[in-house]
Amino acid sequence: MTIREMSDLVESGLERAVELMALSAHNSFRFKDRNAIKIINVQGEDLQQIAEYCFSLGDMAPLAARDGRHLIQLMKEPSALMIMGEKRKSDFNYNCGACGYRTCAELNKAEQVESLTANGPSCMFKSINLNIAANAAASTAHRLGLHCRVFSTLAFAALALQVITDVDLVISVSVSAGKKNPYFDRHEFWTKEHWDQIFDKEFPTYNRGFIGAVED
Repeated sequence: MTIREMSDLVESGLERAVELMALSAHNSFRFKDRNAIKIINVQGEDLQQIAEYCFSLGDMAPLAARDGRHLIQLMKEPSALMIMGEKRKSDFNYNCGACGYRTCAELNKAEQVESLTANGPSCMFKSINLNIAANAAASTAHRLGLHCRVFSTLAFAALALQVITDVDLVISVSVSAGKKNPYFDRHEFWTKEHWDQIFDKEFPTYNRGFIGAVED
């Protein structure tokens, strides 16, 4: 009789769960049925690099530094990180103007602007498609009983490190098979003094002060 221990079952189950998450993201609703979203699964040394990169952003983006330290803790138990990305230019030809340009052709001709979080300007529908895919993956993870959270910080770190390539917009879904849900304990990486001094300053605004999107 062949007996498989729980640790083996958990590791194998996590790998299978990530595959099903990718399947859900792949099959999620998208405009004009264009499946241009790139999906990768990150484990091992690449996770370590992402964590260290986020931590290095402490002066510019305390939120990213906190999430980098959090990722180091996540890696001590079975975990994985799914990164999803999309191109910024439009191939929809909706000419909706939501991007700030009158036509998709004007958007596609515009000079690319690089920032910490993404490359722009970008098509609104590409962003919507990407977030639908992330939500589909996260929903599948939840249904499979995994601890799960969507991160922008870990995603833009993967983009900066070229862990994921040939994309402009990114988002990530982190999953854990740890003994407890690790996504409610990230505050432990900030002391109360640091919380009072930094958190209140960084979070009220969704601009450079929030996650260091654009250099001064």
